[in-house]
Amino acid sequence: MEIKLNLIPQYRKDEIAQSSKMRLILRWEIELAVIILVFFALLFSLNYLLKFNLDAQTSEFESKQSKEKYETITNLDSNFKTVNAQVTLDESIQNDQLYWSRMFDKLNSAMPDGVGVNKLANKNYKVLIAGIADTRDILIAMKDSLAQEPCFANVNLPLSNLASKENVEFQIEFDIKEECIKNK
Repeated sequence: MEIKLNLIPQYRKDEIAQSSKMRLILRWEIELAVIILVFFALLFSLNYLLKFNLDAQTSEFESKQSKEKYETITNLDSNFKTVNAQVTLDESIQNDQLYWSRMFDKLNSAMPDGVGVNKLANKNYKVLIAGIADTRDILIAMKDSLAQEPCFANVNLPLSNLASKENVEFQIEFDIKEECIKNK
């Protein structure tokens, strides 16, 4: 058997008990401070992760918007190219348009009275006129008038058309210059 004698005075016992309580309170405070520090560290790391995710989402959203804008610009560019191609085609069609009415005006001014046209044909820029003239002199005057016109070239009246003196059937061929019947 063991006997324990407590020879420590009461005030010392109170001090030891108080000191023990103080150590316990200090230990709890340290543990609580560590827990609070861990909690704040967790909050800061969570805040960092959330900011990182927000930045990633924002940059992805901005890149998606940029991609959509790029696609829109690409679509508009292709539409502009299509429209420009159509406009260019329309312009080329208009530039290649032949205005035969100009030739008819020139032909009308070169035709003297007494000439009747029965047939008018063309192939590319070559024109054939067939008809009846009252006299051979009127037909020759018409040929000369056509030859003097700057829009007509290579006026050809075969000599066989000049065989008869009156009611002369004729065929005249000539070339019309391109610039006379096209827009410039």
